[in-house]
Amino acid sequence: MNLQLSDERIRSTCRELVEAQGSVSVRGLSEELRRRFGAVGRTMRVFRIWREECQKPAAGLPGDIALLQRRVQAAEAAAAEYLKRAELAEFRERAHQDHWAIEIDRLRQEVAALKGTAKPFPV
Repeated sequence: MNLQLSDERIRSTCRELVEAQGSVSVRGLSEELRRRFGAVGRTMRVFRIWREECQKPAAGLPGDIALLQRRVQAAEAAAAEYLKRAELAEFRERAHQDHWAIEIDRLRQEVAALKGTAKPFPV
């Protein structure tokens, strides 16, 4: 039977182990999940949750502030991506405008050259 552990079950187990032991490894968390629920979950998912729950912020900040810092970092990364896309769009627009400015100038020069060589119609 395929048992799907919820993120909250993994998080609560991790928190309980940290409170009881002071720290816990990913392997220790996996063993406890297998003992309690008969399943572990995908390694990458368990590792991500363990990292979010068990690794202390560098400055020893409370969880809410650490969460806000992660959100700020995500927002800064998104803003950098949006800026990069905007700069690319601006570059493309400039290239488009330059192309058509050159084309219009070429056509104007061609018309001016034709006007200079054109002979008036006799009346």
